Amino acid sequence: MKEISVIIPLFNEKDSLPFLYEELVTAIASYSRDYELIFVDDGSTDGSFQLLRELQDRDARIRLVRLRRNFGKSAALSAGFRLAQGTIIVTIDADLQDRPSELPKLLARLEEGLDLVSGWKHPRRDPLRKRIPSRIFNFFTSILTGVPLHDINCGFKVYRREVIEEIKVYGEMYRYIPVLASYRGFAVGEVPVEHSPRRFGKSKFGASRFLGGFFDLLTVIMLTRYNKKPLHVFGFLGASLFCIGLLIEAYLSVGWFFGRWIGDRPAFILGVLLLIVGVQFIFFGLIGEMIAYSTRRDEDYSIREVVEADAGSVRMATSSLLRR
Repeated sequence: MKEISVIIPLFNEKDSLPFLYEELVTAIASYSRDYELIFVDDGSTDGSFQLLRELQDRDARIRLVRLRRNFGKSAALSAGFRLAQGTIIVTIDADLQDRPSELPKLLARLEEGLDLVSGWKHPRRDPLRKRIPSRIFNFFTSILTGVPLHDINCGFKVYRREVIEEIKVYGEMYRYIPVLASYRGFAVGEVPVEHSPRRFGKSKFGASRFLGGFFDLLTVIMLTRYNKKPLHVFGFLGASLFCIGLLIEAYLSVGWFFGRWIGDRPAFILGVLLLIVGVQFIFFGLIGEMIAYSTRRDEDYSIREVVEADAGSVRMATSSLLRR
């Protein structure tokens, strides 16, 4: 097993790859010589893979993964996580905006006892049209998830191996790995890292990712807070709507006793609608509770270590241990 695995997802980054490789080798050499570089080509069409083959001929520590088409960053990271052999996992984007020379900072923070260290691009060297939405997105993500990170979407991260063995990455959930790890009980932190303007090519992410990120945020909140208690969220919404509808109907009923006709009033229809929708939400929550109970798993927890009293030995928790 290697000491460090560096996973680099990429899509059409041919021009930056030689510089990235040189900087990575220099940065890691000061920490360890037992490492591997895993480049995951997510369907590039600009000759990136051919260039990587040339680099591999010079350095046997390079491992290459080529996806059949552009599946997205989550798929690329998942493929890299599956092949990684290191006890410490590093992820970094291939666009050279995150500088590999900052890697010792993240590794030092990891040695302080954290399980996942995320980079914080500070100050960020992107156009204002990207910085402002990102700042808003990070603010609400921090508030709603309770994970106080300034830059949760930064691709420059360092993990202990136990983290990637327990976290499943799919869809566009890669940006929320720190949230999912924190939910499992792992210690999560961040460190400011140098950020550079893009030197080659252009960003592969458009404005649509912010809408997708919002939907993914809702998914993460449901998975982390209400995965095993869906009635808490649906029941609260249903009960609130039901009570509002009940108050509206009660108010109209009092007026009816005093001779006021309520059949053609919009408030009457609104009250009935809220009552019906409220009951439906409560039933959604009850059905969700039954599904959660019937599909519950034994590994809905994370073990840090097991201490054997007779031998005094400590076994670190792994996914294989959880399956026992």
